[in-house]
Amino acid sequence: MKQPAWPAGKGEIAALLRGWTGNETTLGAPADWPPHLRNALQLILLSPSAMTLLWGEQGLMFYNDAYAVIAGARHPAILGVGVFEAWPEVEAFNREVMASVFAGESPSYRDVPFVFYRTGVAEEVWLNVDYSPILGEAGAVDGVLAIVTETTERVRAEQTLRRREQELARVQKIGRVGGLEVNLRSGFHNRRSPEYLLIHGLPPEAAEETHEDWVRRIHPDERLAVEAHFREAVQGTATEYQAEYRIVRPSDGQLRWISAIAQIERDENGQAVRLVGAHLDVTERKEAEAEQRLLMQELAHRVKNTMAMIQALASQTLRSASTLEGARETFGARLAALSRAHDLLVGGRRADASVADIAQSIIALQGDAQRFRIHGTTVVLGPKPALALTLILHELTTNAVKYGALSNEAGIVTLSWGVDEIEGVKQFRLRWQESGGPPVSPPSRKGFGTRLIERSFPAVRAGTTTAYLREGLVFTLDAPFEAFSGGENEAGA
Repeated sequence: MKQPAWPAGKGEIAALLRGWTGNETTLGAPADWPPHLRNALQLILLSPSAMTLLWGEQGLMFYNDAYAVIAGARHPAILGVGVFEAWPEVEAFNREVMASVFAGESPSYRDVPFVFYRTGVAEEVWLNVDYSPILGEAGAVDGVLAIVTETTERVRAEQTLRRREQELARVQKIGRVGGLEVNLRSGFHNRRSPEYLLIHGLPPEAAEETHEDWVRRIHPDERLAVEAHFREAVQGTATEYQAEYRIVRPSDGQLRWISAIAQIERDENGQAVRLVGAHLDVTERKEAEAEQRLLMQELAHRVKNTMAMIQALASQTLRSASTLEGARETFGARLAALSRAHDLLVGGRRADASVADIAQSIIALQGDAQRFRIHGTTVVLGPKPALALTLILHELTTNAVKYGALSNEAGIVTLSWGVDEIEGVKQFRLRWQESGGPPVSPPSRKGFGTRLIERSFPAVRAGTTTAYLREGLVFTLDAPFEAFSGGENEAGA
């Protein structure tokens, strides 16, 4: 009976081996190969998994069709060739593996990176490889079986995903956006992103904080309302959730504004099963909105004061003018001076300025320099203190024209300032004193102007005092000079 051709199989490699004459390798004709080599190779050729058999200490390569795909353009030239010659770029790795397997070990590798030249150019490849020994009849290791799985596409996909996640995390960090997920199937099971933890001032171990931990972090004044709104959104039919509230960060005790936006996923019965969303730190926007409201209030106050100032200037001008033409010229000059003084305020910012220049601009509000006694050292202020001092003196002058020493024809204002050194620290001091005006009495309540004066220098812990003496109002400002500096400063006689 005729023996079937060896090896069996319809694949390309099996067909090649059936055509070998014995000159292809040092092993001679395939019919003369050791039985355990032929048996092992037959199993490999019939397997759909990529396998190669490395025979002898030189690792003569016999592989199947699936491995030929991994070999690329090197197939079929490397069939029957020693593995060190077939893959010279990874010779060191293969020698280490061969030595390990011939010593009786069965090493296994996952996602090992290689640089192959299987298509003629350098190519980064990742492989899973499992090695095991092939034993002869005497129990000695005669060869190595390698089961090879190329994982290049998966590894690259995972790397791309990680890069995108890192980019997303970077964008979230830059934009102060923190991701969150809440599993709602049985209670509240939270997952927080690193950016969320950063925004809320939480440690890494708080990534799965409890619902109660989140509630405790909300500002006490808003806690009940915020949690009630959250539960209402989840327990109702809403698919979107939005809220803005304040938190107190555990890490530093800072008060921060949070804008929360999320989507609520529901099952076929309408029950909430998952909430996915983002938290944004909107503290700067909230502070800007508060500042804008204050500026609008201040603008309204400025307009009212300006109208009162114009009325007072008109009354004073007409009362002291001898002719209508003289009154017109005097009143026009005072209006122009008032306009220049207002330029210091409506601009919002100004450069460094000396206290003397600011004082001279304030005189223009009343229009008569003879009603002021001004003296002080040369002191240069930075932009923000200069604007704040302009506002304060503007407010004091306006009140003096409306109610105080400048509301009649005899009153005067004495304005003085200087820099003293107290225990080696420079201290800026300013004094505004009215006299000769109508009797003064403290107001029944604080107006906007009074509040403006009191809060103009909160950042420098300035001391401001307003005394309503019967003979005239006295305002003093006392603060560290360093808070007023604006570059090159002088304080001298």
